[in-house]
Amino acid sequence: MHPTTLPPRTLRLSLRVWLLGLSLLTTLPLLVFALSVVWEFKEFQQRTLVEELERRSDELAHTVAEKLQSTLGTLNALAESDAALAVDAPGLYLHAKRVVARDPDIRAITLVTRDRILFLTSAPFGRTGLPANAADRVEAALRTQSPNVSGPFPSPVSPIQVVALTVPLAREGEATYALRGILAVDSLNSLVAAERLPPGWIAGIADANGTVVARSHDAARYVGQPASASFRQGIVSAGKATPFLGSTLEGTPTMNLVRPVFGFDWYLGVAVPQTILHAPLTDMLWHMAGLGLLWVGLSVAAAMAFSQYLLRQMKAVAHTMDGAAYARKGPVPLRVSELAAIVEQFHATQRSEAAMRGDRDVAVSARAQVQDLYDHAPCGYHSLDNEGRVLRMNQTELQWLGLPLGLVQGRAYTDFLTPASQQIFRDRFPQFMHEGHIKDLEMELLTASGTAMPILVSATAIHDAQGRFIASRSTVFDHTEKKRVQAQLERMARSDALTGLSNRRDFYDKAEHEIARSRRSMQVFCVLMLDVDFFKKINDEYGHAGGDDVLVQLAQLLVAQLRSVDLPARIGGEEFAVLMPATPLAEAVNAAERLRRALQTTAVALRDGRAVHVTASLGLTQWNPGDADIEATLKRADAALYRAKAQGRNQVCTED
Repeated sequence: MHPTTLPPRTLRLSLRVWLLGLSLLTTLPLLVFALSVVWEFKEFQQRTLVEELERRSDELAHTVAEKLQSTLGTLNALAESDAALAVDAPGLYLHAKRVVARDPDIRAITLVTRDRILFLTSAPFGRTGLPANAADRVEAALRTQSPNVSGPFPSPVSPIQVVALTVPLAREGEATYALRGILAVDSLNSLVAAERLPPGWIAGIADANGTVVARSHDAARYVGQPASASFRQGIVSAGKATPFLGSTLEGTPTMNLVRPVFGFDWYLGVAVPQTILHAPLTDMLWHMAGLGLLWVGLSVAAAMAFSQYLLRQMKAVAHTMDGAAYARKGPVPLRVSELAAIVEQFHATQRSEAAMRGDRDVAVSARAQVQDLYDHAPCGYHSLDNEGRVLRMNQTELQWLGLPLGLVQGRAYTDFLTPASQQIFRDRFPQFMHEGHIKDLEMELLTASGTAMPILVSATAIHDAQGRFIASRSTVFDHTEKKRVQAQLERMARSDALTGLSNRRDFYDKAEHEIARSRRSMQVFCVLMLDVDFFKKINDEYGHAGGDDVLVQLAQLLVAQLRSVDLPARIGGEEFAVLMPATPLAEAVNAAERLRRALQTTAVALRDGRAVHVTASLGLTQWNPGDADIEATLKRADAALYRAKAQGRNQVCTED
């Protein structure tokens, strides 16, 4: 028997430290779980705030639009009065003063030319010679014969800031005079006041030039000044209406959302300070940090106790291999038979390694061939780990991306997807890891040149013996041509082959969407039916080719005369329908009359060189919340159309 010897102290300390580190690694799952909880909380909090931001901004934008629409309706009614039609300035002045007395929102009404004020209701009649403020908006209204709204400017008779809503007085296709409704900026400030917002939130209104029109905080300081860079950035991209990061005029970092005020060149912006956004997350991080420290302390104590136990076992193994008996009582040492089994297994491993060396060269050659097939396949291949990071990618997919493998490997696959596809990946990847397969998932790659490439992804999951996810095995196909064909077929299915306008199916689908939107926002819209007068006579005299020319140029006239938000459609033969969103009946009548006059005065050039003048009968109705579907609205518009034909054609009729 050899005397009992203990391992050197340095070996014991190194082993203890190693075991301590190994034990601490067991806390990693808890850390990963905690981080996932924090991440999910952050995502939930941000989604909640974005939803609230979208809801609040939408409400405020509708409130501002309703106020402007109310004033616009008052001015339109005044513009249609007998005094306005006769250009009777004294009579129009008295009528305007009565309107101002009844409507507290309107501070004054003026009659203006392109650069001068003819009368102002807050001053005696006959006070002329004052220049028109925001004259560019007056000029634009007279030129386009469409109403508009100005930015802030000083009142001509008082020291307050005001804005002007301008309505042209159009007579026989020309407009020389315009009515302007003067609104105090203070009344707009009240629409976005801090009391209407959650604590700390900031709201404001700016015109298309980025000038502050109204503000919830420090309005007196900032109205008339340029809006913040973030607000102006939001104006440029207001069509998307998505939240973005920026800062206020005071320099406070914020999350912002900018929406257009429907029907006007104004924009509503709402900003939430990032301190409000991050406060709950900070509290949660402190709480979880405290729990983490407690857990680490317990883990260290458990690791120390476990390391002592393992050291005692290692001493027993050392004594057994030396052939010495363990001198003192303690844990039962390993038996000699178990040690012999370990040695035999070691020899077996050596023999197996020698045999495997002979097969290695063959395997290397086969692997090189497989790798070449993998890299240059006509489709893309890649593998991802359980966090969605790229493990491998073949040359085909790398060429699509325009990147080398060194810049792709180890990065999240979402880095190479468009924003919409990133969300699809985040939604489907956890489900894929659980189910183990996915087929023909549509996404878009974002190439190094910045272009989007449609792809189809099919994948299977690789699991270990315990069923744990190891990696994905994904096949990627170029979906560009198929998407192009699908888009072309969809356009063909929703457009009229002759005129290029929407067809009946597309019109009905979009009309139902407009009904749903109008029920939510409580805004009305109008439907216009148009039928070419004596179209059979045109076909008989000029042939079907001539009739087609009339329909094509009528479609072009509709697009040119209507607003970009209006939807003209050919729903059969010479019959057309127009969907006019967020448009009351009075405005729709004016638009229909302009369209009728334009058609009457525009000669249609036929392909054989001849010209023909045509007219149309128009029926107009306003959507009623009691309409079950668009058919009910169209039925009333169709009845108005037949009334227009019965009364002599070439006119606009509305519902009874």
